[in-house]
Amino acid sequence: MTISHLLVSIWGAIFILSVTANIATAQEKAKSEKAKAEPVQQKAGQTTTKVLLDDEKVRVSETWAKPGEKNEMKARPDRVTYHFDAEKQKIHYSDGKTEVLEFKAGSALYFVRGAHTKPRISGTPKHIILS
Repeated sequence: MTISHLLVSIWGAIFILSVTANIATAQEKAKSEKAKAEPVQQKAGQTTTKVLLDDEKVRVSETWAKPGEKNEMKARPDRVTYHFDAEKQKIHYSDGKTEVLEFKAGSALYFVRGAHTKPRISGTPKHIILS
C-alpha cells in the first residue's frame, strides 16, 4: 500500500465519519424541534390545558374545563383571555373579596396579575385561549 492509497483511505474514513456525525446531529435537532412543537398536555382536576407557545417572552395556552370545576388559589400573571363560549365564573380573591363575571362568546379580556380562584358556576363547558 502506497502513501497515496493510505491518504485516500484516511480521507475517505474522515468523510464517512463527518457525514455520519452530521446526519446524527440533524436527527437530534429534528427530534428536539418536534418535542418543542408538540403541545404539553396537563391535567388538573377536570381541566385540560394545551400549551401552544412557551418561550422566554410569552406563554399561550388553550384550556377546556367542565361545568362546576374550580381551579386552585394561586398567583397569576397579567394575561389576556379569549373566550370561545359564554360562561359565568365566581372569582374569589386572596383578600376575601368575591365577584361574579359573565364572559360572552368571542370576548377577549385583560386581567391584572393577582392571586385568586375561579369556580365555574355556569352549566356549560369552558374553552379559552390565554396568554
